[in-house]
Amino acid sequence: MTPLWWAVAALIAPAAPAESPSLAAWHGSWSGAGEAFGKPATATLAIAPGEGGATSLVYRLSIDGTPPVRYSAEAGYSLDAEGRLHGKWSDSYGRTRPVSGGIEGPVWWTHWGSADVEIGRSTYALDTDGTLTVSDSILQPDGGWRVFAVLHYRRNKV
Repeated sequence: MTPLWWAVAALIAPAAPAESPSLAAWHGSWSGAGEAFGKPATATLAIAPGEGGATSLVYRLSIDGTPPVRYSAEAGYSLDAEGRLHGKWSDSYGRTRPVSGGIEGPVWWTHWGSADVEIGRSTYALDTDGTLTVSDSILQPDGGWRVFAVLHYRRNKV
């Protein structure tokens, strides 16, 4: 009779509280290289805790070519209890875009922009070897996504 009692107790015991969703695994200073708009590119990411449990991101991108391109952006992201991400992205061209997204395992994803301008998607995938792969895409009229940048980052040693 004891084994049945343990089975019943396990079924009615309160579940362990779920861990709050967090972007902490992505926090750090990162340096990367890859391709943006069909050209070699390098970039840095600084992802850190922000106010009130939010996460801040500072992005710097350099694209080789004539003329070379220098782009920067800052963003703030908050996660609600269900793991939905909300935020705002502001860039060096004076654009500010709303951001929504979430976390699925080792992937943090965002959708940004609006239908009247453009809608984009960014994914931040943590690989088992410690690499962070960031891929950026734009929604096309046919419903598909066109990738315009992929960079592979390594966490900078402190």
